[in-house]
Amino acid sequence: MDLYKDIVLETVSVLFIGLLVMVTSFIEPIPQGFFCDDNTIKYPYKPSTVGKSFLCLFYLLLPNVLICLKYYTTRSKNIKNLYVNIIYFWLGSGLAQITVNLGKCYVGRLRPHFIHACKPNIDCISQDEYITDYMCMNPEISIANDSRASFPSGHACLAFYSTVYTILHLHDYKKSVAWVIIQFSTFIPAWYTALTRITDNMHHYTDVLAGSIIGTSFAILMIYEVKIRTSLENISPNS
Repeated sequence: MDLYKDIVLETVSVLFIGLLVMVTSFIEPIPQGFFCDDNTIKYPYKPSTVGKSFLCLFYLLLPNVLICLKYYTTRSKNIKNLYVNIIYFWLGSGLAQITVNLGKCYVGRLRPHFIHACKPNIDCISQDEYITDYMCMNPEISIANDSRASFPSGHACLAFYSTVYTILHLHDYKKSVAWVIIQFSTFIPAWYTALTRITDNMHHYTDVLAGSIIGTSFAILMIYEVKIRTSLENISPNS
């Protein structure tokens, strides 16, 4: 009975974290000014190579599929171990995304395509003038608001979180050169996703770097927590 109670409480907690992710994603960033001669925010607006729908589908579902496949191909199966790995994966992804959303809101860094996406109502008298009083004239309000949420990169955070968590989870499964290549192959999509955020003019490279560090850090933390929990509860972490 205590086991089922823990499962219910932990599941509700993770769902609550998911709710916070949605709430924080709708908070508008703090307005920030800009210099008229800042060429780093005058890049053209382009659609994302890796869209949000594909991002969530690939990086949230694929790791869970691989975790389940590992469980079913392991001789000594333990359903509680499967539950622990999955619940901590979702917990970490939610906490990492909340961290990113709060960063976007508090910093309010302008994206490389800010001028094109926002279309501010300004008339620069001097190129070195710092503009703080402006309004975005783009009728697509969501795109205009999003142009002020560059730091850190949410795409890079989720991609690296999901990939690093999966690689670390599968690390002790097999020991062979082929298995290392398979793990490396799971890393390439995350690396590609991060690079497209720069080439698509969605982020400055420091935004992508920060998002990647946040995602990687939470992945390592969650795997560590899984190892500690499984050892305390005498569950084989590889089952």
